[in-house]
Amino acid sequence: MPQITLTEEQYRVYQTATEPVEIRAPGGDLVARVVGRLPHETPEFFAELKRRSETPGPVYTSDQIRRRMAALQVEWDRTGGFDRGYMREFLKTLDETDPPQMRHRGKAS
Repeated sequence: MPQITLTEEQYRVYQTATEPVEIRAPGGDLVARVVGRLPHETPEFFAELKRRSETPGPVYTSDQIRRRMAALQVEWDRTGGFDRGYMREFLKTLDETDPPQMRHRGKAS
């Protein structure tokens, strides 16, 4: 299989990237996008995920998530975009009409 070996500098860019890295041909054409190690892929991040999964809180079904994503897209298109605060308020209105389940003692109900 053919291989391309990165220079030290190219490898550093890839290894320290916090978002996908675009690989381009000498003329500038996009060849590929590759994902390096993202900043959240740490032992601390995974420990935090485990802690959160064991904490009481809302649980959304996959259907609820799909409905919320569709509603957010419709609202984005309607308003021409919005900030995080507007999004949170909008999601609160969705919670009123389609409430999440509540997780108790680390298990979904």
